[in-house]
Amino acid sequence: MRVFLCVLVLALLQPHLVFAHRMVVEMNEPGTIQVRYDDGTNSAIALVKAFDEKGNLLFEETANDLGIVHFDSSIAIHHIIADDGIGHRASWVLEEKVNLLNAVPIWLRALLGISMLLFISALFYYRLN
Repeated sequence: MRVFLCVLVLALLQPHLVFAHRMVVEMNEPGTIQVRYDDGTNSAIALVKAFDEKGNLLFEETANDLGIVHFDSSIAIHHIIADDGIGHRASWVLEEKVNLLNAVPIWLRALLGISMLLFISALFYYRLN
């Protein structure tokens, strides 16, 4: 009995290796939504819902065998939710691309560049002397 109990406790305390993957929703071309897993396989069973900015449901479709949903490209989609029904759920939200370089003022970028050049030149100056 003790041996069985020790084996049971050791078996339950051992870490188990678990492989997981996530679902990805991409809008590659206008009018096309692709649903796939991060290992590259397509999710042919995903139910895709598209919403506008106010949260109104625009359409609801199941992906085809290639994991693709076609829709009218004139529809302004703000948010997409894909669910395959077996525990994977992914969402996509329209975001405007922000250029971080333009967020930093030009005078600060110039000052940073000049200070880096002065630092490098000071290192070489002290290294030679």
